[in-house]
Amino acid sequence: MRLYTSVCSAISSASSTAMPRYRTSAREKMNRRKWREKSRQSIPTTNGMLASKCHAYAQAMIALTATAGISAWSNEAPAQEPPTWGASLFAASLQAGRAVDAGRALPLTPFYKAPTPAPHAKSGTLVRAEPATDFILPPGVTATRILYHTQAADGSDTLASGVVLAPYGQPPKGGWPLLAWSHGTSGVGMRCAPSLMRSLFYDWEGLYEYVALGYAVVATDYAGLGTPGRHAYLDLLSNGTDVINSVPAAHAAVPGLGKRWLVVGHSQGGLSSLGVAELEARIKDPDFLGTVALAGASDIQDAIDSVLKVRLPVLNGLVAFWIYGVKTVYPEFQPRDVLTDKALSIYEASVEDGCSAASGAFATLPTDEMLSPGWRENKYIKQFIVRNRPGANPTYGPLLLVGGGDDVLFTEAAGRKIEERICANGGQVQRKVYPGLGHDAVVYGSLKYQLEWIAGRFSGKSASNTCYLKSQN
Repeated sequence: MRLYTSVCSAISSASSTAMPRYRTSAREKMNRRKWREKSRQSIPTTNGMLASKCHAYAQAMIALTATAGISAWSNEAPAQEPPTWGASLFAASLQAGRAVDAGRALPLTPFYKAPTPAPHAKSGTLVRAEPATDFILPPGVTATRILYHTQAADGSDTLASGVVLAPYGQPPKGGWPLLAWSHGTSGVGMRCAPSLMRSLFYDWEGLYEYVALGYAVVATDYAGLGTPGRHAYLDLLSNGTDVINSVPAAHAAVPGLGKRWLVVGHSQGGLSSLGVAELEARIKDPDFLGTVALAGASDIQDAIDSVLKVRLPVLNGLVAFWIYGVKTVYPEFQPRDVLTDKALSIYEASVEDGCSAASGAFATLPTDEMLSPGWRENKYIKQFIVRNRPGANPTYGPLLLVGGGDDVLFTEAAGRKIEERICANGGQVQRKVYPGLGHDAVVYGSLKYQLEWIAGRFSGKSASNTCYLKSQN
């Protein structure tokens, strides 16, 4: 989710009748040209990864981010043009959001439709695949759309879509090392699938860096995004199931992928990646190497409380999407029991009407007018919160928890709680907090360390375990 720039832009424009027209500075244009030239250069990689190249790549990305003036959640930051890379969800209004959606949307084609009749099959079974040439990708990268079987929150068979990205060149011996990417909040409507966006929603905010540095990536959309049915937003086990099932589907669709894999996720996807770690404790896939959760370690209760605390109307859509997710997991749940009349009216009209558009529709309300008094006592809300407590169940494989010290959504304190819970359940955790970085900025700022940690897993090195170190103190 683009939290640091979109919020600043939206706050600035919320008092206007129309969104301002931003102009790109000459300096920013020059830096973008430099970055494009740098991205075309060949960066040699191996399964062990070249740390010096990763360092240079990360520094270039961080420097460009800083030059563009990305702020980490400052209400006093001046309005500015959001960078042309990274996920961008938030909008100041329904109309502004529709413009954002239209600028990146790809058509919903028959590829996403279920076969008729719809056969049941084992989760992870590939339904169909096709070459994808309509994305804006780094030079040399190839993309393949996939449609595959997975499980809904109730355990029933359903379909999910996604994309497999492969690096330029011939795969190394044993195949390309594989990362399963778990994306952050893109909305809850069918057209909010990243594979229906020209930039795959995240582009250079983590996703493209991995493939440019020699990793194949399978990026699920999650069930209900792109495919028929409801999206189980913020349900870590449902979303984690979609991630796990994308791996065998990717192998069936694209030759040259290695068997070993790990999961990397941000925000909603960071939470989902922790769901993968819990599910793998039951599956115990010997080829699963570990989990990277970027700004994703938090209880749902803490995350929602954080949104309510910062009182930024542009974030109200996250609350509405969460209510939608609760309804997906518990069909008996009635949103009218927890939403105010004003919020319910917008919810019924707009929650599935676009992605940024749906988010922007709720920005017209003060945050205090989203949830009705007593919402915490709703039994389905309580059940959803208990169901989504990362680390409450045992995890499998090493985990890297990355957080931003200035993240106001998935806070440092919330992340520490998750770390302690995972440790108490016998997990293997390393946690890195980056002071001064916010929810999205930490994806860029932690890139060098992410790549070092990931390379260590593929090279067979043992991961550090802060759980053990703390137990010795």
